[in-house]
Amino acid sequence: MSSRRFYCPDIPPVGSMVQLNAMESAHALKVLRLKAQDPLTLLDGNGTLAEAVLIVSDERQRQERHALCRVDSIRRIPRPTPAIHLLVAPPRGKNMDTVLKTATELGVETITPILCQFAVSKPDVDGKATWEQTLIAACKQSGNPWLPTIQPPCPFHDALGATPKRGFFGAVPQSWSPSSETSSPFGDEPLALWIGPEGGFSQAEEQLLMAQHVTPISIGPWILRVETAVPALLGAIHSLAKRSNAL
Repeated sequence: MSSRRFYCPDIPPVGSMVQLNAMESAHALKVLRLKAQDPLTLLDGNGTLAEAVLIVSDERQRQERHALCRVDSIRRIPRPTPAIHLLVAPPRGKNMDTVLKTATELGVETITPILCQFAVSKPDVDGKATWEQTLIAACKQSGNPWLPTIQPPCPFHDALGATPKRGFFGAVPQSWSPSSETSSPFGDEPLALWIGPEGGFSQAEEQLLMAQHVTPISIGPWILRVETAVPALLGAIHSLAKRSNAL
């Protein structure tokens, strides 16, 4: 069984001591009831994984909820390629948490909530801090040491000029041919994945995406919810990228 994972944004050199923040310490000491010399895995969200052990000197330290760890080894994990920038119309309520979790597990680099013509949810900038905690939890659960960057909500037209030009957009099932979906080479250049609200982008938004040579892509004959489209289309892109790089 692998050791428990904890978020530690500043991992020191091997042999050094580091104290987890209050939230991570409470989880280690109060929820999981870890004890001295129990192994931990630390991740900093920037590609570093460290194997560490918990040092609990006395009961007072446990009551104060401060978990002190000693770093025993460190390794760097390469950033996934191609870098995928997800631009997504947020679904209602806690469904956005599902989007954030699956995007993190599938290794996206950035997530930008976009405000589209047919959007059903208008997220508040104040929600960004809560979203970041969801991303951290997903990194810990999946073991992904690369924490995605969550951008503030952005109008569609503003996002269009600030993202990689190459990429795909989730299209409501139509007569898109497989050849058109895979015509662009992948390589290591960043990709954008645009996913609109349930029911898709407006015709005007689709035309703007097509004008920038963003390729339509769909999965199956049915209309997908946003929280379904995100993992389905990310999985399809990873598969296409792997196939393209193998040629």
